[in-house]
Amino acid sequence: MLNHMKIQGFKCFREAEIDFSYFTLLAGKNSTGKSTVIQAILALYQNSASSLAGNYMNIGTVNEVKNWIAGSKKIFLEAAYAYQDREYVYSKLFYDDGKEERNGVVFPEEMNIRYLTADRIGVEDTYQKSLDGKEQIGVRCEYAFFYLACHQDDELKEKDFIYDNKTKLTLGGQVDYWLERILGYRVSAEEIPGTELIRVSYRNRELGRNIRPKNVGTGVSYIAEMIIAAFSCTKGDVLMIENPEIHLHPSGQAELIEFLAFLARMGLQVVMETHSDHVFNGLRRCVSSDKMVNNKVKIYFFQQDEEKISLPVEIFLDGDGHVENQQDGLFDQIDKDLDMILGW
Repeated sequence: MLNHMKIQGFKCFREAEIDFSYFTLLAGKNSTGKSTVIQAILALYQNSASSLAGNYMNIGTVNEVKNWIAGSKKIFLEAAYAYQDREYVYSKLFYDDGKEERNGVVFPEEMNIRYLTADRIGVEDTYQKSLDGKEQIGVRCEYAFFYLACHQDDELKEKDFIYDNKTKLTLGGQVDYWLERILGYRVSAEEIPGTELIRVSYRNRELGRNIRPKNVGTGVSYIAEMIIAAFSCTKGDVLMIENPEIHLHPSGQAELIEFLAFLARMGLQVVMETHSDHVFNGLRRCVSSDKMVNNKVKIYFFQQDEEKISLPVEIFLDGDGHVENQQDGLFDQIDKDLDMILGW
């Protein structure tokens, strides 16, 4: 589990520190540092020759991503994380010439970080198999349906992630439970014999027949991929999602957050970046209804000073989900719009 992060000289940050909990939400205007926090985690996690260019992300050279406004000469990233009831610290120092200094205890292989980029794959007639094994999801969820095809009849690997024991206890059964609850569909995936392709079909109670992905709403595929990715994790893993709200109706966003809050309560660590007030309020609603404890939630709102240096401001919720320190620009646009429309 990620506990704490230090960032120095990286992109929009001069210096910043972030505390993480079971559910950490990153909010703010465009280009204020939300995705940069996620990239900082990935730069520590991926152990390619260059930590800035690997399987999870490729963002260029140190010269491209150091903070020029602050006059940064180097980049320093450090994470404190817990593993098997002990806390460790791991850091990397990046220089202009491409050299890296790595100190501390590297993330263990057993500590899985599942990252889903905002640029997730959309609706397709068929999806690719992964050539790297049956456990891959892909940062764009490009192998999510391959994972489902391989494991849909297997018992869910993390039993505590089962919300209702009266439902089918397989991966496919749990994906269907949440997908139907949120959007009214079920999903199945199968390998096409003699190919490297996966065929996906949806169904609902009303039609009673299979429907190809392009004949249902785009959001159905997007949310199915996220549910599959979440269920590929186990307790202690980290699930990082950029913009989960893409292509989802507000009610679907709120239900998705309830699903992820349930998994966070059961031991999955969720780190999420969003522009959606429905995601934000969905999390507040979970706190209000005791589906998530406020001391297991961390919310950061990113602002910039006059020099365009980003500053994370921690947002606090009380036990009823009320914001204790509202900030200008923190999901208040609807209030501003209504004030203008109503002439207040």
